[in-house]
Amino acid sequence: MRWDALFSDLEAQMAAAGHLDLEAEVAERVRAEQSAVLLADRLRAGAGRPVEVLLRQGARCRGTVSQVADTWFVLEDPPRSLLIPAHAVATVAGMGRRAAREESAVRRSLSLSSGLRALARDRAVVGCMVDGGTTDPYTVTGRIDVVGGDYLEVTPADGAQALEERQPRTLLIPFAALLAVRAGG
Repeated sequence: MRWDALFSDLEAQMAAAGHLDLEAEVAERVRAEQSAVLLADRLRAGAGRPVEVLLRQGARCRGTVSQVADTWFVLEDPPRSLLIPAHAVATVAGMGRRAAREESAVRRSLSLSSGLRALARDRAVVGCMVDGGTTDPYTVTGRIDVVGGDYLEVTPADGAQALEERQPRTLLIPFAALLAVRAGG
């Protein structure tokens, strides 16, 4: 009888150890899967939710997430909308735990340049929030004339002229300094 109890105890210990190994493996797989989730996937799953975005320079923006690409998203706060590059985000509050991967290869591949070119085509006056290295963002209000590979060119709405050229003054804004682009209201 004692041998039966000993073998039963050993079987129970092995089953418990196997169960712990399985739990550890599942936890590791979950962590590995989570490491592949992008900020854009979390934002996509929360589309239509009210959120607060803290930009890396300190400005706060509130609204609902609408369009999401892998490197930028649009925050709607009627009557205006903000195109926000993912690199400019410090935190996002108000998101759930879900994630949703974009199934469309075209939508996934939309670059920051793509979103900015859409605004340039409209020729609407926009406000470009720029990280000028201070605690307050610098805002350039004007029209986007050119969208380059890593910059945009804006003609300020104030109509200022460059003295030496007698042409409207334009500003080049590197994407790395761009915090958000406000369109509408």
